[in-house]
Amino acid sequence: LNIVTRPPPLPLLKRLINVAPDKKTYWQQLSSVYGQLGQYPEALAIMQLAYGAGLLTSDSDVRRLADLLLFNEIPYRCAQVLEEGVAKNILKPDAKLYEKQANCWIAAREFKKSVEPLSRAAESSGSGDLYVRLGEVQVQRSDWEGAASALGKGLKKGRLKNTSNAQLMLGIALYNQKKMTEAEGWFEKAKSSENSRKTAEAYLQLIQQAQAS
Repeated sequence: LNIVTRPPPLPLLKRLINVAPDKKTYWQQLSSVYGQLGQYPEALAIMQLAYGAGLLTSDSDVRRLADLLLFNEIPYRCAQVLEEGVAKNILKPDAKLYEKQANCWIAAREFKKSVEPLSRAAESSGSGDLYVRLGEVQVQRSDWEGAASALGKGLKKGRLKNTSNAQLMLGIALYNQKKMTEAEGWFEKAKSSENSRKTAEAYLQLIQQAQAS
């Protein structure tokens, strides 16, 4: 038996919203239909209107709005929405929320603002990868001391996807603090990996030249 699927009832949902604009379910359904049609800017616009009207009052509502903002490449506003959700006690802070918030700030190139939520996410994570991510952010900010601290925590926590990369970056962070002996040790470890070998050896040469002069 062939079942014919009818087109999504966009006109009906729009009429229902006009009749009962304070009915959150209609806004959610309309946004969902737009999403199913691949019309993500429209799906976002509907959720933003509902948010502006104060209708999005649950954790899942606000997280979906944040997801749509990030998907539509509006990371700055995504981070703001998450911050507002926490401030209004709509969102319950957890590791995933902090990581998402940090990723939004990073995507918006607001590296300084990403440090706090990423630090909180890293503390709760089962591996050291988020500490490595924090180290990368600190490198972007040229905060070498902060980078070395985060990378050290990441390596200590372990279970990393790419240990040699963390070792290499820690060496670079220490090198930029003029801590040549410590940096040299981490570059020696990093060069055991083919992916990090060339860069690690280049820094080792720089250290040897500096020590010889």
